[in-house]
Amino acid sequence: MSRVAHLGPRVLFGLLFALVTYLTLTPNPDDVEPGFAVTRWISSLLFGDPKLADKVAHFLAYAALGAMAVWAHLSLFGRRLGAALALAVYGVFLEWLQGVGGVRSPELADAVANGLGALSGAAGAVILNHLIRRVRRA
Repeated sequence: MSRVAHLGPRVLFGLLFALVTYLTLTPNPDDVEPGFAVTRWISSLLFGDPKLADKVAHFLAYAALGAMAVWAHLSLFGRRLGAALALAVYGVFLEWLQGVGGVRSPELADAVANGLGALSGAAGAVILNHLIRRVRRA
């Protein structure tokens, strides 16, 4: 596949990367409810507690980044796993960076959700790609 074929997923990855970075580092107003309605619903279903919606949002944002990295054929050190690992480290680093500005507080659970999300999203995209290829061959 040519580089041009990967342009769309790479542009989407870049936009998503910029959006996640921006949302992670900008101040969060105190009156904003953590997470989104959908993440509160998922959190209620999975954990029985809508207060964990913020962790679900972190996980899903980085899962989307991990999946897009796979579909964009991004790699680090010649390996696509390297890109997923770099995203996981980036998510942990951004969470730490929140505390440097003093406006927001870093949370270990958010950092873990970021890292696991990036790795899970990449793994899910690889599995989905494999299944799609199997169906196309059949």
